[in-house]
Order: sequence, then structure tokens, then C-alpha cells
Amino acid sequence: MIQFDRANITEGYLARHISVGSGAPGREAAIIDIAQDFLLSYLEDIGKMEHVALKGGTAIRKLYAGREGRFSLDLDFSIDDSITDSSERTLDFISEIDGLQLGPFSYSISERRNKWYIGLTSPFNDGDIFKTKLDFASYPWLEPAVKPIVALPIHKQYGFELPHIHTLCLEENMAEKIARLNRTSTARDIYDLNWLFETKTIAATIDKNLLKRLVVLKIWVDSHGMHYGSIFWRPAHSPSVFEPERWLNERKPQDVDTEDIGALAVPAPTAEDMIKRLKTNYGFLAELDELEQTIAKSNQKDRSLVIQALSELPGNRLGKGLY
Repeated sequence: MIQFDRANITEGYLARHISVGSGAPGREAAIIDIAQDFLLSYLEDIGKMEHVALKGGTAIRKLYAGREGRFSLDLDFSIDDSITDSSERTLDFISEIDGLQLGPFSYSISERRNKWYIGLTSPFNDGDIFKTKLDFASYPWLEPAVKPIVALPIHKQYGFELPHIHTLCLEENMAEKIARLNRTSTARDIYDLNWLFETKTIAATIDKNLLKRLVVLKIWVDSHGMHYGSIFWRPAHSPSVFEPERWLNERKPQDVDTEDIGALAVPAPTAEDMIKRLKTNYGFLAELDELEQTIAKSNQKDRSLVIQALSELPGNRLGKGLY
């Protein structure tokens, strides 16, 4: 078992973990980032991470980007279990986290508008309770990976070795961000997607054809929903058509949340620059094959085509039972 009481985190070490020039928001993000490391290590140590996969911006920062990535305040997971539903897994995590003490960090749970939040207190919070959102989604379509957390100087002060973490396959994580950007313009998703394709060592590993296929399938399922045995991916919104030319060309700077941009990096990028780079990096999304062009139209009548395409994804995790 990990001994969390060996941690030696001082104000000086914390200061070096904060992004230069980021001020109070940067300090809060740095504290949350460290507290997330402790919590993920604990959950992995007691076996709770065996059937979940970390995803979203936190997975990108911790498992791919390290200091080069943005701080992410959310803990998003996919449940890698075809039997346990999301509400049951959520309650299991909540009961484990609420009241937990790991080194200098105390964890609590609160709920607001059907969303769960982890409250964090520590000697570094100046009496405030910092919050990180906790969210669970259904079964990953591709086999999750197991990756080490990117080493950072602050890790030497933890007093324990960071474990490898179960995480969503990178292409699937990216496809979910692209699908979200098909209906909105979240600065954090644009930032993450640009960073991944502008980092050559990572970009070289990305399967563009698989990513294109996942994008049209994610958007279709977000529009119409899908069952796999007892699992139900609920429709996330009204039907959404994927038109690559529109996705690449019609995004306006005023559509991007400027407050969100300010939390991404120091100095903060401009919306115009982020959009321009997104268009350059993801131009290949316009190169859909015939099947993908059909699925991209998001017609309910194409459910059988979608089921066939899902069942043929690498690893055949969804080979039978889709409807």
C-alpha cells in the first residue's frame, strides 16, 4: 500500500509547479493537479481503476503532455465494464472518496444539478475548498491503454512512486473532443487537439483513418443513442450532422469562450490563432470515405450501418449485442 504521509510538499515546491505569471488561478490549478495525482494513485492502489479509464484533458496532461499541457480541473472516466452501470460505479467512487485523507489533502463530495464534485482542502488552500468535477461515461469502444504519468519535478516530493493509469485510447479521447466541437467551440478542446497534432512525437502515433471513423460514429451515437447489452449511450443532443468543411471553416473567434482561453496557458493564445491552427492540423477530417460520408449525415435510418461499423472497430469490443 502507498504511504501518503511521506509527502514533502512545501510552499517552495508548490511555487515551482505553478505556471509562471498565472496568478491565483494558476496556484489553484497546481494544487488541484497534485491532489489529483494523490487520488488517482490511491484509487489505482486499491484496485478501483481496474474497470475505469481516465479520459479528457486530465488524461492528456498527465499521461502525454506533462508540463507542456494545460492544467485540467475535471476527472472524467469511461467505465470499462459491460455490466456495471454508470450510477453504480459513480456511487462506488463517491463512497470511497468522501472523507478521504491522503497526505496533506482532504477530499469531500458534493452534488449540484445532478453533477458530482470533489472538494479539496489542504494547508495550501488558504481556507478555500477547491472543486474538481467527477464524471463517468459508458463503456469505451476501443481497448483502454495503460500509461505512466509523465514525470514532473514535483513528483519527487510525493514520497511514493506514481502508478501506471488506465486511460481511454488516444484516438477515442480525441474523437470525443472533436464530436463536442461539432456543436460548440470550447477553448480547452481546441487547445488540446492542437497540442496533440503539433507535438510531433505524439502526432506520429495517431491513426488518422481510425480517428475519422470514430468521429463520425461518436457524432451519430451522440445524436441517436445506442445500446450494447445493458449499456446505453444516451443521445447527448438533437441530431448533429458532421460537415467537415463547416467544422473547419465556419468557427468564429467570438464563439470561443474568452474566459476559458485565459485558463489554458501563459501567455494565453488568441481565439483567432487557435482556430487557424485547428483548421491546419485537422484538414484531413474532410477526407471521409463513402461509408463515413453516409454516417456523417446522421440519419436514424442508417443505424444498421453504424452498428456494423462499430462492430468492426479494432479489437472487436462491440462485436455482438449492439442495437
